[in-house]
Amino acid sequence: MVELDELGLPRPGLSERELEIIELVAKGLTNQEIATTLMISKRTVDNHVSNVFSKTGAKNRVALLNWAMDHGKICRDGFNCCALPPAGSQPPQGS
Repeated sequence: MVELDELGLPRPGLSERELEIIELVAKGLTNQEIATTLMISKRTVDNHVSNVFSKTGAKNRVALLNWAMDHGKICRDGFNCCALPPAGSQPPQGS
């Protein structure tokens, strides 16, 4: 299923790096801490976070984490931890 933005236009999918950024945001890391962890510049992290906000429609980190949990991108303490198929894969036949 393609996600739509507030204008009803398709949103581009999240990259592997953007998903990695979301996971680190969910752990409570600042952009500087994420940069150090991934061995990239803080400015690059700032750009990734901005792109993630644009792609998800989230206005802040809390909204981003709510979006990520709602869409099965992250889980917390066993909540919402379903196994999702990789992006772009086809659902099983008969579903």
